[in-house]
Amino acid sequence: MDVEEGVFLKVEATEQVIANFALQHLKAATTFESEVARLEAKHDCAEFGPFFEDIRSYASACLMSSAASLEALINELFIAHHSPLRAQLKDFDKEFWGKGGIEWKPILKKYQIALEMLGAEPLDKDNAPYRDAWALIELRNALVHYKPTWDPQRERTVALVDILDGRFTTSRFVDDGADFVSMKCMSADCATWAVNSVLAIIRELECRTDIEPSKLSRFLRLRGD
Repeated sequence: MDVEEGVFLKVEATEQVIANFALQHLKAATTFESEVARLEAKHDCAEFGPFFEDIRSYASACLMSSAASLEALINELFIAHHSPLRAQLKDFDKEFWGKGGIEWKPILKKYQIALEMLGAEPLDKDNAPYRDAWALIELRNALVHYKPTWDPQRERTVALVDILDGRFTTSRFVDDGADFVSMKCMSADCATWAVNSVLAIIRELECRTDIEPSKLSRFLRLRGD
């Protein structure tokens, strides 16, 4: 089985099995993205109705899978036995998996650590693609640990609304008073933004480093790059 097209890589020397699922997550995200676009086109002239549940199912799945791809990829880049990142860790089990190790860091912090270890410039936290990736992760988290944006305890979610404003077209099937996270973000344009946000981070890795070029190219080919 092709390693990148499949799920598992068996390392004969150690009889370990390493999951490679980041690409599969992003492939799933593009499938869900297409389904949202298809349903929006099918119901183009319709008012809000039961069909929106299908749109919301596919749109939220796209957001979840996109964020999962971003998280899985950086772990795969560290874990691979031939990885230049792994080679720099004297005690991999402790420095990566151990309490307080790299695996415990926030997703984008792992990318910054990887870039630093590879001698590359870190991502600019105040601009794209870092801000888009951060917003995607926060949007995923807001869906998983859902609280309405009017909940006074969810200041982080309210801040997320401000950050996402204007980054994509929200759903035309819901009114202005609809909840932003669970309703307005359920659109084809938001799904496309989610996939593109992951690919933008991958393009930065490809441009700034020489880590796993064949692996990264498989992701970029999902958009014809």
